[in-house]
Amino acid sequence: MSTKTNTPATADESGAQDGRRNRTVATRKRIVKALTELIREGQVAPTAEDVSVRANVGLRTVFRHFDDMETLYREINNELQGTVQSMVHMEFESADWQERLLEGIRVRARLYESITPFFRSAQVHRHKSNVIDANIRDGVGLERAILKKLLPKEIVADRPRFEALIMVLSPEAWVRLRQEQGLSFSAAIAAIQMVAKRLLPA
Repeated sequence: MSTKTNTPATADESGAQDGRRNRTVATRKRIVKALTELIREGQVAPTAEDVSVRANVGLRTVFRHFDDMETLYREINNELQGTVQSMVHMEFESADWQERLLEGIRVRARLYESITPFFRSAQVHRHKSNVIDANIRDGVGLERAILKKLLPKEIVADRPRFEALIMVLSPEAWVRLRQEQGLSFSAAIAAIQMVAKRLLPA
């Protein structure tokens, strides 16, 4: 009875496998980049056909790399969450907590401005994806944790005041001021800072 032995792959075979893996990774990145570009351009819900055209790949190729569009949107949303989490490592120049709060609003404004298209897209798709919905809820928890570190304990303990500050400093408030109410970048910052100041103790 003869037995088969596994022979090591030749250099040519290994090279071919590496080439296939590299092409797979490159195609996947191109698909994600295509969706990212479309959302950044203002399309909150690009279709698989839109993505395939932008990525210059076949529709079957899109679904060979991603099971469905929800999977692809989740990939984008995960990147969005990573950007939002950067707020945890926010460094402040001011030593006074009230000044740090106002400084933090300016930092958030720049961040929210950059992720607004992706945030709007996530809101559109959250009802179809438990993962995206959970990520958005986690974002609220992250905002709460950041403010708890920044504010005095007596303000954190004042639940209505604290929760109102979370709402005022949220990406939802930023998008509302910029998109629906049409404020300029600097005017939106000024509006948020004004309301935040009014919520602070005298």
